[in-house]
Amino acid sequence: MPVDQQKKLEKKRRIIESAYALFRDKNIYNTAVDDIVKAAGIARGTFYLYFKDKSDLIEQLIFLKSGESMKEMIRQAAERAAKAPDIESYARVFLDALIDFMVERKELLTVVNKNMSACLTSFPHFNDDDAEALYHSVTDRFLEEGYTQASLDRTAYIVFEMIDAVAYDAITYKKPFGLEDLRPMLIDAALSVIRGGAAAGREKTE
Repeated sequence: MPVDQQKKLEKKRRIIESAYALFRDKNIYNTAVDDIVKAAGIARGTFYLYFKDKSDLIEQLIFLKSGESMKEMIRQAAERAAKAPDIESYARVFLDALIDFMVERKELLTVVNKNMSACLTSFPHFNDDDAEALYHSVTDRFLEEGYTQASLDRTAYIVFEMIDAVAYDAITYKKPFGLEDLRPMLIDAALSVIRGGAAAGREKTE
């Protein structure tokens, strides 16, 4: 990568990281562009070389942070589930690990605000060999069980949206229920979706 391009990427990343720290500590609504440029140590005009406005920054930040977290989340979950004897056990351990990861990264949830799944459809297309290998280590288990790629993509989207939305409220606000009150039902509900996705995939291949 040319030096100039590398410097631009580093500066853009510095702006995003400065904004993330402010959003985490002050929340998005109480943070102005002036706060971000001051924290990043750049001129206000420089900000607009990289982002159209604050909303554009927020969108790119959510995609970046969600993508990074999705990668680490899936890695940890896959490691915990690797020795599961069957696909349902694998899915149950995997889902439990996803929820644990969200608990550990509570500060991230306050910034991305129910958008952890925003990058899910793009995850396998990241320009990252490690991410691609990780993605296939999980999806191959399900493809072997009768999923089509289309049914797997749709099922994964629904499951991540469900867990993201419910766990967010339970972890962040502990309302209307605490996470541990909901965890068993949430995992069972997600498993029902997963079973349905497998059945749908088999029907289309028969």
